[in-house]
Amino acid sequence: MTQKSNSEMLHPLIIRYLHHLGWKQLNEIQEQSIPLILENKSDVIISAATASGKTEAAFLPVCTSILNNNPSGIAAIYISPLKALINDQFKRIEAMGDFVGIKVTPWHGDINTHVKAKTIQEPSGILLITPESLESLLINYSTWYRKYLKDLRYIIIDEFHAFIGVERGYQLLSQMHRLEMVLKKRITRIALSATLNNIESAGRWLRSAPDSRPHIVESGTGNKKLLLQLRGYDRMTDGSDRDSSGRPFRYDAVAADLFKLLRGTTNLIFANSRGKTEYLATIMDRISTDNNLPVEFFPHHSSLSKDLRERLENRLKSANLPTTAICTQTLELGIDIGDVVSIAQVDAPSSVAGLRQRIGRSGRRDRAAILRLFISELSPYSDTSHPLETRLRDETFLSTALLELMLNNWYEPPATHEYAMSTLIQQILSVISETGSIKALSLWKLLCQTGPFSLITPKIFAMILKSLGENDLITQMRDGDLILGLTGEKVVSKFSFYSSFKVQEEYTIDFNGANIGTVPLNQPLSLGDSFLFAGKGWQVIFFNSEKRQISVKPYKDKANPIVMDGRPSRIHDGIREKMYELYCGNGIPAYLNKTAARHFLEGRELFRELGLKDNKYIMGMDGLYIFPWRGDKIMNTIVQILKHYRIQAKKISSYILLPGLSTVTYKQVVKTILEAPRLSEEELAAKISNLEYDKYDKYLSKDLKCLQYGYRNFDIDGAMSFFETALSAKTPFNPANNAAYNISSDTSQSFEHLTTA
Repeated sequence: MTQKSNSEMLHPLIIRYLHHLGWKQLNEIQEQSIPLILENKSDVIISAATASGKTEAAFLPVCTSILNNNPSGIAAIYISPLKALINDQFKRIEAMGDFVGIKVTPWHGDINTHVKAKTIQEPSGILLITPESLESLLINYSTWYRKYLKDLRYIIIDEFHAFIGVERGYQLLSQMHRLEMVLKKRITRIALSATLNNIESAGRWLRSAPDSRPHIVESGTGNKKLLLQLRGYDRMTDGSDRDSSGRPFRYDAVAADLFKLLRGTTNLIFANSRGKTEYLATIMDRISTDNNLPVEFFPHHSSLSKDLRERLENRLKSANLPTTAICTQTLELGIDIGDVVSIAQVDAPSSVAGLRQRIGRSGRRDRAAILRLFISELSPYSDTSHPLETRLRDETFLSTALLELMLNNWYEPPATHEYAMSTLIQQILSVISETGSIKALSLWKLLCQTGPFSLITPKIFAMILKSLGENDLITQMRDGDLILGLTGEKVVSKFSFYSSFKVQEEYTIDFNGANIGTVPLNQPLSLGDSFLFAGKGWQVIFFNSEKRQISVKPYKDKANPIVMDGRPSRIHDGIREKMYELYCGNGIPAYLNKTAARHFLEGRELFRELGLKDNKYIMGMDGLYIFPWRGDKIMNTIVQILKHYRIQAKKISSYILLPGLSTVTYKQVVKTILEAPRLSEEELAAKISNLEYDKYDKYLSKDLKCLQYGYRNFDIDGAMSFFETALSAKTPFNPANNAAYNISSDTSQSFEHLTTA
C-alpha cells in the first residue's frame, strides 16, 4: 500500500495485518468505506457482489476506531440472520482481532455457555450475534448491557436484504432503536448486502427517522462476465405425481442433464421447495448408483439436521471432492462454501433479487459466473387442469422476464413498511419484561412514534393493548403501569419467545369425519374455495382457524394445487409487465436453447392468435380469462373483489379464470364494482378465513387482523385501475374452435453449449 489512499487512515496495527495477509492495496468499496465509517456521523450501506470484500470494508475501519478510542465493554455488534454465517465470519474476524488485540465473541444458541459466561464477566471488543440472541440479552441482561454497551459505536448488519420487510427485520429495527433510547446515544448502523435495488428505499428501512440519510458505498457489479442459458424441456404427466407445492414432478430429463453437465465439479442446484430438493437428490443418487459412480449430489434444506447440513457445507468448502448441493434458499445467503463453478435453477424463481443473490455464489477468482435455468413445460397432450397456462408457456416467459430484468440491472424495490403487529406484540412483551412495568404512552412513543412500527396510531395501539389484556398477556396496574399477565409471563419465559417468526402449524383436512392429510397452509382460503390435494379436487365447507381444521367435500371441477411449502413469494408488477412486453415483442433471447426457443415461439404465437396484446380478457371453453399483467398483490385483490360480488374467480399463474362467466355478465359486474362505494382492504380481508400468518396474530382481535392482512395483501387502487379498463376493452376473441388449442409438441433435443450474456 505505497500509494496515498484512504487506507492510510487505518490504524498501524491494521495496516501491518494487511501486509501480513499479503494485500498490496484495498479495493474500491474498502477504500470508500474507511472515512465514512471512521467519521461515525451517518449510517453506511455497503452494496457489492458476493465475495467482494464487504466484511473487510466494514471491519477494517471499525477495528481502527476501536484501537484509536480504546472503549470499555462491547464497542461493536455484528448481526447476522444465520448462526452458520456467524460461525464463518467469526473465523475471519477473529484472525484480525487476534493480530491487533481486539476480542471477538460469537453469541448464539449453539455457542458454549462457558464462552457466554466469560463474555459477561469480561466484555470487550466485538460481539457477533443473531436477533434472537440479542432479544434474550436485552431481556435477561438488562443491567449488564446498560453498563457494558455504553461505549457501543457500531452495529453491523450482514445480509441486510434478508431482514427487509419480514418479522425479523422489524424485530431488529426495534432492538437497535431500544438500545439507542436506553443508552441515550446514536449508534452508527452499517448494512452489508449484495442484493439491493433502490438503495435510498433501503436506507429508509435501515433507519426510519425522516432526516436520516445513510452514506452509500456501491461497487459496479454489472461488468462481471456471466455465462447464461435457459434450457427448455417437455414433460408429460398424468396429474397425480406432485410435489409439496402442487406441481407435477417428472423431471427425469432435467435430472439426466444436471448429472451430465455438473458431475465432476462443484455446483449449487436451487429448487423451489424442500420436496423438489429431495426428489431431485433421489434421482441423482439413483443415476450415480446405476452407473457405478460415487455420489456427488446431496440435498440441503432447513428440515435436515444441523450435522448433515454442516457436513455438506464443509465438503463444498474443502473442494477435495466433486460436490453439488441441491438446495432451497438455505445456501442463498453468504455462508462460505468456497468456489462454486456454476449455479443451476430448476423451475423459475420468484424474484429477480433472489436470482441475482444466487448467481453471486458463482464466478469467483476471476472466472465467469455460470447460470443455467432448467425450465420444464407440460406437453399440450398432458392431463392438466389449466391448458391455457400450458400453451402460453407461462414458466418460460416468467423465467425469461426475470433474466431480462436482471441483465438490465432491475431488481424488486425494498418492501414498504407494514403494521407488523405480531412483532410489535413481541416487542411490547419484551420491553415490559425488561423494565418490569411501563406506561402505555411511553411504550407507544418508544416502539411506534419514534420506533419502526410507525403505522401504528395511538388508537390502533390501544386496540392492541386491549386484545393483549383480554388474553391475559398484560395487566394494567392502578397507577396505569402495564405489567405482564400470567399468560404473558408464560409466553416470555419460553425459549421460543426470542424469535419473532413461528414454526408453521399444520391444518387438518377432514372429509366426512376422516382425516385425509395435514398441510402447513400458506394461501388465503375461504368457504367455497377449491383446491387439489392427494390427487383429487376438494371444496371448503367449514374452516376453523383455532382448531386448524378444514372440512371439505369432493369438487369435480378444475382446481388449483394448495400451497404448502413456505409462504408464497409475490411476483412483482414489473415482472409481469416484462412478460407482457416479451409476448408483444419480436426477438428471441440468445440464451434460450432450441427447446426453450420453441416454447417461447409457441407461447408468443398463441398470445397473438388470442389477441392478448389489445385485449385484457378473452372467452375460452372454460369461461372468461382475464389478463391484468400486474403482480400477485393486484391480481389477488381482483380475485377477492370478484368473489365479494359472488363471482367465482381463480388466479392461475399470470391470468385469472372466471369459470362459466359470459362477457355480458362480466361487464355488468365490473360496472357495478365501479359504481358502488369502493371496498376497503379490511372489508376484503374479512372474507378470508385464515388471517393468522405471523406468530402472535392469534392474540389480535378480528378487526386488527383484517386491518393488517388487508394492508399487506391487497391493493384496491391497483385493482380498480384494472377494472376501469374493462369497460372500454374490445370484444374478446373466442378461441374455442381455434387451432391455437391444438399446438403440437416437438421433442427436439436441446443444445448443450452456453450463450454468453
